[in-house]
Amino acid sequence: MLAPGVTLLTLLPFILLLIAVLGLWVHRVVWMGALTAAVMAGYFTGAIRGLAAVWIGLLLVLALGFARAKTGQSAALKVVAGLAFFVFALVMGLELLPGMPRSVVIDPVRLSPDAIPWGLALAFPKVVGGIFILGIIHEGRVGSWRELGAVLRRTAPVFALTVVVVMICALLLGYVRFDAKWTSLFFAWALANLFFTCLSEEAFFRGFLQNELGRIGGDRESMRVIAWLFAAGLFGLVHLGGGWKFAVAATIAGLGYGWAYHRTRRVEAGMAVHFGLNASHFLLFTYPALA
Repeated sequence: MLAPGVTLLTLLPFILLLIAVLGLWVHRVVWMGALTAAVMAGYFTGAIRGLAAVWIGLLLVLALGFARAKTGQSAALKVVAGLAFFVFALVMGLELLPGMPRSVVIDPVRLSPDAIPWGLALAFPKVVGGIFILGIIHEGRVGSWRELGAVLRRTAPVFALTVVVVMICALLLGYVRFDAKWTSLFFAWALANLFFTCLSEEAFFRGFLQNELGRIGGDRESMRVIAWLFAAGLFGLVHLGGGWKFAVAATIAGLGYGWAYHRTRRVEAGMAVHFGLNASHFLLFTYPALA
């Protein structure tokens, strides 16, 4: 079911991008080197073109500028640098900049007779933003398998409640129906969803937005709650392109992801709940939605 023209060579930029993502938990040299190679391979294969390197370079400069401003004494400079990175990363993540198109890997198929078609397409913008956030701005990541286990145990109740509430909401809205299924396409979907979609969205909405807003006013609990709610609301808003039902479900889901981050202060917690909900949706309900 691969799209016409998809080969190991055309997938190379995204394989290198995946190595860059995994390199975040290894060493800065790994993710930087793999990302640089991914950009070069992207130009060679046509996955990116034109001014793409300029946009990526500008986002890197803004990330470095905000990271430096955070350690300085000027609150005004921190706000300006943070807003500049936020706006540009959001524009880039919404794929509004030219030169970084989606590369179709799997042609659209119907996973259920009454579902809208689903296909797999990969792109650089959101992933690059997630890498810069976790590699430069929010470096507090899980440091060992033992810590990851502790984070997942603390997150498990949040995951269970989030799945129940979101999927009941989606059922009541008529967005999906119960539809347990299995397809080998799950493996490709899971790889892209966890390390590209979940990582990039959790890095931006939780690792950057919720974390940095929560630090305003001395990291008080009240501000952390406000930041959690704001990040969840914006998360739902950017999903309006999928329709208002999808946006409502995404807002509720964002509350769950933000709660997981609030409890642990680890982006991996939000990623786990995010991926767990998406996997439950894929395997147990109409995916992506009823036609």
